[in-house]
Amino acid sequence: MRSSASSYPNSNHQKPPPLSPYLLSRLRDYEHRHKRCDPLSEPFQRYSQELDRVKNSPDSLVRKNADSASDCRYIVFTPFAGMGNRMLALSSAFLYALLTDRVLLVDFDPSMRGLFCEPFHNSTWLLPQEFTFMDRVKSREFKEVFSLGNLLKNQNQKLADVTSLLQLDLSTEYNDYDKLFYRDETQELVKNVPWLVLKSNQYFLPYLFLLPCFRTELDQLFPDKEIVFHHLARYLFNPSNQAWGRITRFYDAYLARAEQRIGLQIRVLDPENYPPSFILPHILRCIQDESRILPRLQRNETTTSRIGTSKAVFIASLFTEFYSELKDMYWTRPIADGEETASVAVYRASHERNQESYSNSHNMNALVDIYLLSMCDFLVTTQVSTFGYVAFGLAGVSPWFLRDPRDYERNPLEPACHRAVSPEPCFQFHPTDYDPIAALHRGAAGPAPVIMYCEDAIWGFKLANMMSF
Repeated sequence: MRSSASSYPNSNHQKPPPLSPYLLSRLRDYEHRHKRCDPLSEPFQRYSQELDRVKNSPDSLVRKNADSASDCRYIVFTPFAGMGNRMLALSSAFLYALLTDRVLLVDFDPSMRGLFCEPFHNSTWLLPQEFTFMDRVKSREFKEVFSLGNLLKNQNQKLADVTSLLQLDLSTEYNDYDKLFYRDETQELVKNVPWLVLKSNQYFLPYLFLLPCFRTELDQLFPDKEIVFHHLARYLFNPSNQAWGRITRFYDAYLARAEQRIGLQIRVLDPENYPPSFILPHILRCIQDESRILPRLQRNETTTSRIGTSKAVFIASLFTEFYSELKDMYWTRPIADGEETASVAVYRASHERNQESYSNSHNMNALVDIYLLSMCDFLVTTQVSTFGYVAFGLAGVSPWFLRDPRDYERNPLEPACHRAVSPEPCFQFHPTDYDPIAALHRGAAGPAPVIMYCEDAIWGFKLANMMSF
């Protein structure tokens, strides 16, 4: 396998906090297992030959020896939606593989090819393109028979004892039966199934901390619950040499010399009703008056030389208006008296107008933007944006969340943004039949859930070191 330039430390870029010794040990164990079972191995070749012969019926996937679990068991991740969703879900899938002694394989479509280096030394996580069995797995007819949700709906739990494959739907589209995945008894049911095929676009990782069967192990892996994604993402995602070259060239040319780097990630969901011209004044209120990340400006030109901090602003948005307005503003108007900033320069790296999640070039630009944001000292992101989640999670920086534009209209005097307590992403669409925080209010027994309601999505959960009500 080719070496990845992005995996080598760079003194100009932020260093992650050290991994716990136990997590480091478990990762080394995983790497050995992955090499032993990856798509180049004999166990995978044997399994793939068996799977190629199956039909869309339960009998065709009966394990040859249903009484013993294979030494190699897999979880195959099938990504969809935007780059942020894909990276969040993939990190969750990897943690699940780590917890259950499985090997993580990825079924990347062409839009994801060439974006990342192989994360595991001298092995691959990519399903071979000639592994055509996945085409059948994605069919509706196959799902009717082999999805975990349908198995539980039809009370056909015995199938899990003998089948070689089950599908898991943990996406935002999942139903109540799919959500039964988040139960100890379901984990016991699927633990010996050799192949699990996972569809997800969510950061479902926080809910694994609520399952008693995983809790003790997770507490040892992650003593600090507020940088779980930070650790996993830094380990798992290494941009390809092509992507890393673009990232470092831009960083070195425009951002490296600044004493402070500020990242702005701005998502516009409803440009017809809330165009950039409506949103920009609230962004300025956030960055100049509330967070004080950027200096205020004065209207009249002065010739006084300034002494203070040099700041570089990196903007990631599909709408160029934010870049143009901020750049012109800080170029044509002087910084106000009393501000401890000498200069502000504004930059952007990509020039796209529409999100095209299944375009390889678009995803490459998205990845470059995410990593450039992650190299900033301060971050302001759009609330509930998974793109922003990945950026501040990689950075290990607690962001400022821009409020929903509808809130600006309803409550114009409320703050334009608010600070997150940690860089952990939010699990927005969790199972709604159980609220562990509400259960704790009712005096429920058991270990305290290490979660809180999300600052930007009060219906969601995120990991936390301390309970927050």
